[in-house]
Amino acid sequence: MEYNPHLELLQEIRGLKSSIQLIVDRLPEEQEIKHYSPQDLADNTPMGVQTIRRKIKEGVINAKQLGRKYFITAEEFNRVCKEAKSLKYKRTA
Repeated sequence: MEYNPHLELLQEIRGLKSSIQLIVDRLPEEQEIKHYSPQDLADNTPMGVQTIRRKIKEGVINAKQLGRKYFITAEEFNRVCKEAKSLKYKRTA
């Protein structure tokens, strides 16, 4: 029987497919990650958008920046909503 490199490649591809399927089967179900904008936070707290942006720049509110936009995770959104009054009136030195 002649050596056929195509058959060897086909066997390797089948092995890779089964390895990929095993990895995919172990992955948890896709979870939707919700992100909020500073405007969403302003709508749900007594703080204004500019105050929220300033708090993000100061590091009081954790947010990711992509270009000129800020994205706040759901956990951080909930934390800030609970602490909103104290954040708004917190005295700075």
